[in-house]
Amino acid sequence: MTWKATPAMPGPGPLPDDIDEAAARWSEVLHDAADGDGPLRAAFDAWRARSPAHAAAFRRVESARALAQALADAPDMLALRRETLARAAKPRPWCSARTYGYSIAASLLAVVAGLLIVRPDAPGLMYRNVQDAIAGNVHQTGVGQRSEVTLDDGSVITLNTDSRIAVHYSAGTRAITLERGQALFKVAKDRSRPFIVTADGRQVTALGTEFEVHMSERLFEVTLLEGRVTVTRERTRPTSIAAAATAELHPGQQFVALAATAPQVRAADVKREVSWRHGQVVFENESLADAVAEINRYSRQRIVLGDADLAALKISGAFNTGDTETFIDAVTAYFPIQRASHQGDAIVLKSRPPERG
Repeated sequence: MTWKATPAMPGPGPLPDDIDEAAARWSEVLHDAADGDGPLRAAFDAWRARSPAHAAAFRRVESARALAQALADAPDMLALRRETLARAAKPRPWCSARTYGYSIAASLLAVVAGLLIVRPDAPGLMYRNVQDAIAGNVHQTGVGQRSEVTLDDGSVITLNTDSRIAVHYSAGTRAITLERGQALFKVAKDRSRPFIVTADGRQVTALGTEFEVHMSERLFEVTLLEGRVTVTRERTRPTSIAAAATAELHPGQQFVALAATAPQVRAADVKREVSWRHGQVVFENESLADAVAEINRYSRQRIVLGDADLAALKISGAFNTGDTETFIDAVTAYFPIQRASHQGDAIVLKSRPPERG
């Protein structure tokens, strides 16, 4: 393995050349970081945006993390841990103890992520009897699609546009990884097996309840419809319950974390938050920039605001998902905005010149 120096900045230190190993290192650092660490998150966002391969590798690593946790006590996973520790038995003299710890954990994640791609039936490793140990399934939607999935225990998951989940059920845990997008979870009651959704470095735990999780590059949200859930930072090493606990939600509450700010719990307009289930998005005094970003989630036809001063305009209303043209018609009728050009899949909107008297 070769290593390259990186500029001094918040992050995991020198990154391996191997993309999966670099993604695993980022995963370890992010999951161990405090909420609201804006510089660290900004550094990660810059790394992920540098290449689509970086983003894809990080998604693989997050899936690997969920699978590794679900199979934590499986003999093959324990053997894989021992094998990884043996390969990394001696830290390099220039490597700090903290960085070395990240390296070991990241190496294990990278190995599991690699197995997810190239050795789904690898004999002698965790997948030897995987069908007996865990039922694993991946469900996803394309842009503009919605899908409802009923799991073996009767829990129902509704996926919104361009979303992907990995389901890992074991004898003691119901583990779901939201790899991207947005999903609504209606959880069947089973006190012996907690229902845990992992997304963006956090875990949402429930027994029998209904809640929604939405994640994007800049936002993480949990909205509770019924029951009770806890939202915790995902930790890679033991920590006290007080340190790990982030929030406990009650019906009508929402946990919100933006990229560069500390998370908060606030009251939610639940009906509006889940209007996508019925094929609608509802805006109440939203900025036009945010409204356009939401409309764009449901169609490959993109709206682009060609003038910066349009972004702050406020808009309210209900619109059908995927109906970009109707949204544009409403915006151009209500605001001094015109359709300036149509370039491929992008429709550019600009300010309309004032009419001459």
